[in-house]
Amino acid sequence: MNIRKCGLWISATALGAMIPFATALAADMPVKAAPIVAAAYDWSGVYLGVHAGYGGGMKDWDARNADFVARGFLAGGQVGINKQISSFVFGLELDGSWADISGSQFVSVGSAALGVTSSQTARSKIDGLVTIAGRAGLAADRWFVFAKGGITVAHERHSMDASATGFGQAGTATASGNEIRYAPMVGFGAEYALGGNWSVKGEYNYIHLDTTTTTLRGTATQAGLTAPFRVDPQIEEAIHVVKVGVNYRFGGIAKDPSYAPVPAAPGTNWSGAYIGAQAGYGFGRKQWPDLGQAVAVTNLPQYDMSGWLAGGTVGVNAQAGRFVFGVEGEILGTDIKGSQAIALAAPGVTQTLNYDSKIDWLALATARAGFVVGDRLMFYGKGGLAIAQETHNFSFATVAVPGPGNIGANVSAKAVHTGVVVGAGGEYALGNNWSIKAEYDYIKMFAQQVTATGTVNFNIPGVLVGTGGGAFQGSKLTQDLHLVKIGVNYHFSPTPTVVTARY
Repeated sequence: MNIRKCGLWISATALGAMIPFATALAADMPVKAAPIVAAAYDWSGVYLGVHAGYGGGMKDWDARNADFVARGFLAGGQVGINKQISSFVFGLELDGSWADISGSQFVSVGSAALGVTSSQTARSKIDGLVTIAGRAGLAADRWFVFAKGGITVAHERHSMDASATGFGQAGTATASGNEIRYAPMVGFGAEYALGGNWSVKGEYNYIHLDTTTTTLRGTATQAGLTAPFRVDPQIEEAIHVVKVGVNYRFGGIAKDPSYAPVPAAPGTNWSGAYIGAQAGYGFGRKQWPDLGQAVAVTNLPQYDMSGWLAGGTVGVNAQAGRFVFGVEGEILGTDIKGSQAIALAAPGVTQTLNYDSKIDWLALATARAGFVVGDRLMFYGKGGLAIAQETHNFSFATVAVPGPGNIGANVSAKAVHTGVVVGAGGEYALGNNWSIKAEYDYIKMFAQQVTATGTVNFNIPGVLVGTGGGAFQGSKLTQDLHLVKIGVNYHFSPTPTVVTARY
C-alpha cells in the first residue's frame, strides 16, 4: 500500500465511522416526551492558542550509509474555527511551530592497521513546521474527541562531513543545504473545556515527508587542492509529533442550542478520560534484505518473532446515544524477538550468516469507534499508527576453501519502525469507575532502511591481517505483527448527563 495513501486512509476511516451516527442515534432517543437536557458546552467559534511538544522519526540517506533517528522539542501557536451541530464538531486549524528535531550518525570504516580509513558524519534538522488541517469529531459536553488530516510544510537543514586516507592519499569534504518539503499528515486528539472560554488539548500527528533528492554544496580538499564539492543524496523521512496546548475560544456556553447534543444512552456513560494497564503476547514475521551475502541465495532471510508485552494506556472517549468515539495512546515494553542462521557454500568459499531482531518498545496511537450493548458492554474497532524501536544484529564468517584465510564481521543497528495498526475489542464496565478489556491488533510495518555498524576482522596471511570498522546498509526490512492483549482501565469522572452513570 502506498505510504501516503495509508495516512489518508486512516483519517478517512476514523472520520467515516462517525458519518452515520446522527441517524443511528436517533433511534436510541425515547419516543415519549423529550427529557430535560442540561446546558452543554458549545464548541462553535474562533479560537487562538499555543502549544509545545516533542517529535522524532527516521532520516534515511539512501546510498550514503546513514540511517538515524532525529528527535527534539517544538513550540508554537494555532488559530482555528469550529462548528458544532448536535454532538458533531468539525473545523479547520492552522498551526506553526519552531522546532529542533535533529539527529546525526557517524560511520567509520577501516583502520590504520589496515592502511585505509574512511569516515562520514551525516546530519539533519527540522527547524520549522506549518500545518493546515481539518478536524472532525464528537463532543460530550466539555470533552471534544477528534481526528484530523491535512498538509504539513517543513523547513529542513542537512549537512555532511567526510574524510578518507589510504594508498598515500588523504582527502576531506564538507557540504550543506536546506530545503522545504510538503507532506500529508494525519492525527488524533482530545480537548477539554476548562470554563471561562479556555480549554486544554493533547494530540498526536504523523507526518510522512517521503523521499526527496536534496542538493548539498561545499568544498573538497585533496593533496592540498580545494575545489567545489556537490552531493545529491536521496533522503527519506517520517516523524511522529506529540503536542499539548491551551486554547482561548471567543464565545460562551450555549444555553439553548438549535441542535441539541445527543445524550448518552441509559447505563454506563463512557465519556471522559481514562488510564490503564495491559499485558499480552505478540508474534509475527521479520524479513531482511540480502545483507552481507557473498554467496547468492534465492530466498531472503526471514524468521518468526514472538514474546510478551506489557505497558500502559491513556485515552479519552465521547459518547452520544450508544455511539462512542475515542482516541487512545499506548506504550508497551516487549520481549518480542527472533533469529535465523544461514549456512551457504560455493566453489572456493563457505559462509555462515546470523540475523536477529528484538522490539525494545512499541507505541500505538489510534482512534476508536464503538457501540454500547446493554448497560455495561462496549464493542469497538480501532485504527491508527504503530511505532517500534528495534535492535538488529548481523554477523557473518566467510572462509576460503581451501584456506588459509577468513573474514568475519559483527554489526548492529537501532531503528524506529513505523506501521499501520487496525484492531478490535470489547470492554466491560465493572463499576466504581473500573473496566476490563480484551483486544486484538494487527500491525503492518512499512519497509525500513537500516545502517548497521561494528567491526570487521581480516585474517588472510600474506595479504591482509587486522581489524577495522565496518558499515552495512540494509535496503529495507519488513515486518508483520499480531498482538493479543487484556487490560484494566480506570475512568475518571464521566461527563455529567441527565442519565445517572453506572460508574
